[in-house]
Amino acid sequence: MKAPLITALGILAIAAIHPASAADMGPPLAAKAPPPVPVPVFTWTGFYIGGNFGGGWASNDFSNTLTGTAAGIPFPTATNSGTAAASGILGGGQIGFNYEFPTNWVVGIEADIDADHIAGSGSGCLSTAAGVVSSCGHDSSVGDYFGTVRGRVGYAFDNLLFYGTGGWAYAESTTTHTTTCVSGACPATSLPFTFNSPSVSTTASGWTAGAGIEWGFLPNWTLRAEYLHLQFNGVGENFGFTGTTIGIPIVSNVHNTRVGVSYLFNWGPRY
Repeated sequence: MKAPLITALGILAIAAIHPASAADMGPPLAAKAPPPVPVPVFTWTGFYIGGNFGGGWASNDFSNTLTGTAAGIPFPTATNSGTAAASGILGGGQIGFNYEFPTNWVVGIEADIDADHIAGSGSGCLSTAAGVVSSCGHDSSVGDYFGTVRGRVGYAFDNLLFYGTGGWAYAESTTTHTTTCVSGACPATSLPFTFNSPSVSTTASGWTAGAGIEWGFLPNWTLRAEYLHLQFNGVGENFGFTGTTIGIPIVSNVHNTRVGVSYLFNWGPRY
């Protein structure tokens, strides 16, 4: 009798303990989610090199004065002025360095050089007090190349950069000048008298300013669209005619728009 009773009591005790133990364990713990992977942010910091292509237009304001003699006869005093309008294509390359601050401001420096064929011509004539034209000057110019060394300051929205730029500019162009004398005082046996048409190549120094937008379309590649204004004041050109020198001070305003692509050796994305 005692053995069955003891067995029954043991079974009841085990049954009573098991639910209590299960209750003490509580619900299973949920697994922690892994931390989110940080999204990389494009960085503009680094060196870059690339190429560009575009078009330009210019206006060259010239004023020339005849001095000297021809066949021993002094020229009549004559100063002609006019504007030569020009346009054409250009293309070249650029190299530079950017540094992006944590606040998304970007500063940098860039140098570029472009071959160009911005060509055009213009004329200006001098009239006497009576309204009679006494002489005319005609300028034909074509650009050879230009370059700049500029600072850049911009603000980046991740891989999109808006910037302004400015600095030093230089350019070389070739100008052909023709002067025609059509007054009775011209040193010629018949009218009109046209001097030979000499050409000179001139290197000018001035300033430039502009703005642009640049897009990082791949981790190391950028595409840009840019406008630049180049200004050259008081450029002197002297043309040697037969027995004559004509001095041409020129004020040149050059505008160009261009697109470019660059490879950016950036320092990796920011997180």
